[in-house]
Amino acid sequence: MSNTGENIYERRDGRWEGRYICGRKPDGRARYISVYGRSRTEVQSKIRECLQASVSESEPPGIGQSDLTVNQLFELFLKQIDVKQSTYARYKTVIDLHVLPRLGKRRVCTLTAKELSAYLWEKRRSGNLRTGGALSEKSVRDLAVLIKSALRFAQRELHVYADALNMSLPTYKQKRVRTFSAPEIQRMETEMQNTPDRKNLAIVLALCAGMRIGEICALRVSDIDFLASTIEIQQSAQRIQIGQKTKLLVQSPKSDASKRTIPLTTGLLRCLKDAVRGLPEDAYVLTGRVDKPMEPRTLRYFFDRFQKRCGIQRRNFHVLRHTFATRCIETGADSKSVSEILGHVDVQTTLRLYVHPSIETKRRVIENAVCMSFGA
Repeated sequence: MSNTGENIYERRDGRWEGRYICGRKPDGRARYISVYGRSRTEVQSKIRECLQASVSESEPPGIGQSDLTVNQLFELFLKQIDVKQSTYARYKTVIDLHVLPRLGKRRVCTLTAKELSAYLWEKRRSGNLRTGGALSEKSVRDLAVLIKSALRFAQRELHVYADALNMSLPTYKQKRVRTFSAPEIQRMETEMQNTPDRKNLAIVLALCAGMRIGEICALRVSDIDFLASTIEIQQSAQRIQIGQKTKLLVQSPKSDASKRTIPLTTGLLRCLKDAVRGLPEDAYVLTGRVDKPMEPRTLRYFFDRFQKRCGIQRRNFHVLRHTFATRCIETGADSKSVSEILGHVDVQTTLRLYVHPSIETKRRVIENAVCMSFGA
């Protein structure tokens, strides 16, 4: 089965079979029609002809299938998606900045895989509108995923087919994250002792509890259970783009798995008790105010200055979370527990993105293997 948006496969008898959606049943499930051919290309051609010839009952008034533009498609696509406000704002920004200026007037049915690949390659080379430089491989892949999601919506709901659906998603390499070493963490501890600041607590929460920056900014006193020694992650703060302005938004966390309970160490619990003493239950921990959480970007700027004072090579705030996960695994914690503490949907995300064995750990692995081999 193809992973490029097609439902085409080779049968045991040597023929190729493809299915496309021709409508909806009363219960909302898709109604399919199968076509056959001697090759994948022949089946693709037949499906394209059938889709372009059919008339969709759900077709928007005034928009013919062959006339549907990319601009109109994304307008309809954004109306039907059910996502958080921050996700919607991100999609809208990406569409307005990167998709519509280049492809907005194109008819969807004429958009080819070759053309879409060329457009994404162009974005990879000079797609950053702020700097004039390249978009990252991850940003280009995310852009491709968004476009193909809209094209699948066009095929599924509007019966408009585009050859661009056959384009394979761009690949990207996950960047290696250099976590903080034990000596660097010791420098941080010394700096926090020498320069008291309420924002120091954010560094401790990320490094000792694996919390995301938005979760730390939105943490309220009432989220801390001092009797059970736990923190309830229920909200996250994020500044989003709405039109020409931005808005600081406090909303539910990244995913359902992100709503979680994190156990606290004795030392971290003591830090929190000192930090919130005298604050009302509904106050945000970092600001001490009930009406305004800490700005994530304020915390990022603070951490940049903090690292400079420590004499540590600059890394972004999220590396503290990577360091927490890596140290947990290195000290023998099981990956499932670490995954749940981090709020990941599955363990593989934890192992793939957040666990970075240190050179000391690798050295111990090699030494143990050599010792076992020689019976030492």
